[in-house]
Amino acid sequence: MNKLDWSLLEKLCAIHAVSGREDAITSYMKAQVASLADEFYVDNLGNVVGLLFGSQYPDYRLMLQAHMDELGLIVRYITEEGFLLLERVGGIPEKTLLGQKVVVLTEEDNSVMGVIGVKSHHVTTPDEKYKVPTIHEMFVDVGVKGRKAVEQLGIRIGDPITYQPNFLRFGEGVICSKALDNRVSVFILLEILKRCKENRPPTTLVFSFTVLEEFSIRGSLPTVNATKPHAIISLDITIACDTPLEKPLQPILLGGGPAVKMMDFHGRGTLGGLFSSPKLRRFIEKTAQQNEIPLQREVIIGVITDPAFQLYLGDRGYVIAGISIPQRYTHAPIQMCHESDILSTYDLVQAIVENFTPQIDLSRG
Repeated sequence: MNKLDWSLLEKLCAIHAVSGREDAITSYMKAQVASLADEFYVDNLGNVVGLLFGSQYPDYRLMLQAHMDELGLIVRYITEEGFLLLERVGGIPEKTLLGQKVVVLTEEDNSVMGVIGVKSHHVTTPDEKYKVPTIHEMFVDVGVKGRKAVEQLGIRIGDPITYQPNFLRFGEGVICSKALDNRVSVFILLEILKRCKENRPPTTLVFSFTVLEEFSIRGSLPTVNATKPHAIISLDITIACDTPLEKPLQPILLGGGPAVKMMDFHGRGTLGGLFSSPKLRRFIEKTAQQNEIPLQREVIIGVITDPAFQLYLGDRGYVIAGISIPQRYTHAPIQMCHESDILSTYDLVQAIVENFTPQIDLSRG
């Protein structure tokens, strides 16, 4: 378990970076990538991109990407009494919010502690007992009285709100934290970048750490346009369906290894989704088999990530495959991953970059 710097994962999860306000993690990742990559840049959206030139094929590019942002809330109103009314940023689930400790992030980068209020049990009616309030029926209490006192804390309408840091390792190798979606993938790619800096792979690697995934799924598009990779492998989480509530959905197990994405699809709203490019996906599967790395297969509806709209960029489209880390309790403040899955994903991606060359046939038809 000492192969990876687990303290780095805890540090990444603690950084507050709600979609649209990712500057804290953009700044942190800029410093990390600048010290390791041959070239790097930060674009106008806050995406951080680093290039590590290949030892044999510097003109052939494999992009490895992971989104940095996290879901959260935003202040939409401050009441005369000093309570903060809310709107969601991304798919934050109301059923996990009541009673949670949160952080309000001000324009001055101050962190103001608060809690999401709960109607007292003693005055909850029978009809309310089993009802989850909507986001517009919730509020944050920052412990001061009146709108003026709230404003003196630096809080304004439009300030983002996220869960308080709560990283925890326990049980048989599990990790719980807010923002493991998708800091776990950012962590893996940073560890890959460290290793590849000392042991150059044959092909140039484009490390793309992206923003706005939880908001619109489209924040990564400029990184593809700018670097024009020959293939893209996207890392994100997927739903581990091994709890009593989710078991029939898909056969993804926590501790069963990473999953190669066969299909994801958001639904009729966006018509966004991904079929992993068949030949790139088979290369991933073959690499896992040759290196005795456990690999699951993912088919999921209602889940998409960065590749959903990257596929259609450029004049010819892009070759993309997804690798997913199993996760329980997605979008909740206690997201759970397993150390063995993180290690296996690291080993798989490392084996992929060591063996990826222009000789691999990625054509269609």
